Amino acid sequence: MQAYITSISNISPQPTFEQNVFPDEVIGLETKFLPCIEPDYKNFINPIQLRRMPRILKMALASSQVCINRSSVTNPDAIVVGTGLGCLENLEKFLLSVLEDNEHVLSVLPFINSTHNAVAAQIAMLLKNYNYNITYCHKGFSFESALIDAMMLLEEKNAIHVLVGGIDECTPNFIFLHNYLGYWKETANNLQLLRYKTPGTIAGEGAAFFMISAQQTDETFARLDAVNTCLALAHKDEVIAQLEQFFNKQGVKKEDVDLIIFGMNGDIFLDKIYHQLQNSYFDSSSVYGYYKHLCGEYYTSTAFALWLGSIIIRNQTIPSMIRLNSANRPNIRRILIYNHVRNKEHSMILLSVPE
Repeated sequence: MQAYITSISNISPQPTFEQNVFPDEVIGLETKFLPCIEPDYKNFINPIQLRRMPRILKMALASSQVCINRSSVTNPDAIVVGTGLGCLENLEKFLLSVLEDNEHVLSVLPFINSTHNAVAAQIAMLLKNYNYNITYCHKGFSFESALIDAMMLLEEKNAIHVLVGGIDECTPNFIFLHNYLGYWKETANNLQLLRYKTPGTIAGEGAAFFMISAQQTDETFARLDAVNTCLALAHKDEVIAQLEQFFNKQGVKKEDVDLIIFGMNGDIFLDKIYHQLQNSYFDSSSVYGYYKHLCGEYYTSTAFALWLGSIIIRNQTIPSMIRLNSANRPNIRRILIYNHVRNKEHSMILLSVPE
């Protein structure tokens, strides 16, 4: 089943909000965490509601509203959200209050806003939307699961337009705890992320939304051809077998892919599989790119990659900031996004030019 991306919106650590082109200037920081550049939410959300609204909810509501406003759809047939961590900040507030107050006189608001499905529910309430509404929290597969569900809804003709989002926030506690597991570098310049040759990466966050439709329109950015996920592939040969199966199912050869966007994150051990695929599998005439130096590492970072791939197909321009090689293709007709999380959860997203 093919689907069409007809509208996009992205709040990220880069100036991407309300943009349908790659930013002229990107943000470079010496850090272990890339925070989102947040808009003035009063332009999108009732100020009274804003007072007690958690940050991730603000980002998601603003991003989803812009995505809907830019499409011809006023009320989608379904709302599907993927998130690895949900409303983590409010969950921490609630659990800390349980400890500090000895389970007495607890505020119910942090608990209400701490659930993973709070974002999809709030979007539906603002739109007065009573249609299909679901949230996927499958760690590194969260956004991909949302995309697969949306494509199934379209294929089964249970929907024509589906609002799909990938959201995650990062908190100081999350960074602190995962630092013990060796997830992060001490500090790093995100724009030079691949030069360090050390373990660890930098944390990120984001809120990207897409209108996925069964029908092509004049607004269409790209065609979403296929999404695939697979678990626990530790070796190159296993990944190649999955890629071959994925391409064969779509009737595509690896040489037909004009741009491969890898999920490299600067961890010398975790990036090894990407380099192996570059050197011994993919066609050397294809353009290689990466994206996590712009948004950081988080469970739904492939939503940022999908936003990036959509604007590349729409504008037919590959930003120099994401390039890994000097290859050139005159037309960018097909893009593969390949990402893995801790070399356990591998995903592939195939995009192409709408015809």
